[in-house]
Amino acid sequence: MVYFSQGTYSQLSLGLVNGNYAGSTGTIMNPSSMANTKLKSDINLFAINAFAENNYLYFPSKKSSLIKLFNGVYDFHFFPKPYGRGERNVYSYYVDKSLKNIFVNARIIGPSVMFSYKDHVFAVRTGFRVMSSIRRVPRDMANFSYYGMDFKPQQNQYYIQDNYDMASMAWWEVIFSYATILNRSYNNHWSAGISIGPVFGHSGAYLSGGDTRYIAYNDSILNVELLNGELGISLPLNYENNDVDFFNPLIRGSGWGMDLGITWQYREIPYQKKFPDNLYTKRFEDYKLKIGVSILDIGWVNFTKNAEKHVYENVHNNLIRVNELEYDNIRDELDVTSELFYGDPGASLRGNRFRIYLPATVSVQIDYHLTDRWFLNSTLIIPAVYISPMIERPVVLSLTPRFESRFLEINIPMVLYDFKYPRIGLSVRLEGLTIGTDHLGSFFSISTFTGSDIYVSYKINLRNYGKNPLTSKGACYNDWRPELKRRHRENF
Repeated sequence: MVYFSQGTYSQLSLGLVNGNYAGSTGTIMNPSSMANTKLKSDINLFAINAFAENNYLYFPSKKSSLIKLFNGVYDFHFFPKPYGRGERNVYSYYVDKSLKNIFVNARIIGPSVMFSYKDHVFAVRTGFRVMSSIRRVPRDMANFSYYGMDFKPQQNQYYIQDNYDMASMAWWEVIFSYATILNRSYNNHWSAGISIGPVFGHSGAYLSGGDTRYIAYNDSILNVELLNGELGISLPLNYENNDVDFFNPLIRGSGWGMDLGITWQYREIPYQKKFPDNLYTKRFEDYKLKIGVSILDIGWVNFTKNAEKHVYENVHNNLIRVNELEYDNIRDELDVTSELFYGDPGASLRGNRFRIYLPATVSVQIDYHLTDRWFLNSTLIIPAVYISPMIERPVVLSLTPRFESRFLEINIPMVLYDFKYPRIGLSVRLEGLTIGTDHLGSFFSISTFTGSDIYVSYKINLRNYGKNPLTSKGACYNDWRPELKRRHRENF
């Protein structure tokens, strides 16, 4: 069988994670980032990110935008399929020969808190995440899945495909973060951090496709010469009748997640070792250049409830009458598929548990302090695929000019996905409220609509307003050198 789903690329919420006021949300990109922040602590009330993007399905240019799709202006009209019978209401790049790479990411960060003690910073973050990736799906599989087997240009052709994957998962997480300063030297500042905690799987599914060879003779007859694949499902529904139940059970699996990070900073003003230990409980140390490296989402979820694992290994069926296949529910579909390739409706079932790995990635962040309140950030995300099944992120490269002050922050991210798809965004922070998008063009009818993105966050930022024991300045006042000079003159 050939499977394909609609999906999206993920965005990074760049306006939330890279600034010096990011605080606890900065741990999403690098847990060591909170070791040097302009916040003594913060309380995150909520943060929501949702994004949709894909390189197969689209709405026509100058007719659709995010606003038009949701306010009813776009009527989702039907149009005839390019080949065969029937209609569709979403266009597709059915001629484009590129592999179809899709990624879905929605995230809700719940109540979270960050607090510090001298050089030690702690954070607790709660949240709910939904991710789905479809990678390296060939054009022929995409077209047959979306338009049906009556897609005539692909009939009577022999296809050999391999290494196509799908993984989808929804889970809760409770993450504990810790960061500290490892070393201060003349111009250098090193910090490290870790985030770790349990994850609880709500639902999950995957499909790993290996060597697959087939011919669709017409809209009714399919010849699968060879099939190698593996399928796992743990879904919030009854497989016998497809009744949906999101809450019984609420948790279908569990596991662990972890992030690791390290950050180096270069200061133009040398570090002064002789300032009094009690001068500040927490102060921001300005930098000219900051480089961070992190490994994100190391972990997995073991699904054990309502879970099934099906394996198809070197199987074939040279005469599948697709027009005669009818399914009343998921159980029927799984049983019929097993019988088609094994002659036994239960032969494909190999277990009642499986594991899906989190979307492990390697990230590099470079932040350059241009002048005064202006910064330039560059972030690179590279998927670290080391096992299957696993949710796989796309490659992401961004360049973000940033204006940053206590009450106002503006980010203008310029993003490149998979080194092919450019985007430009905008985010604005007013005190603790941030609203942004990494795909500003999707809000206007500028080009073909292939997705959109928006994120909103609100938190309470707590700065250092405690009295400095040596001056009348607050502890957020960073110019402690005049006080040291005064003491030096008094002593000599």
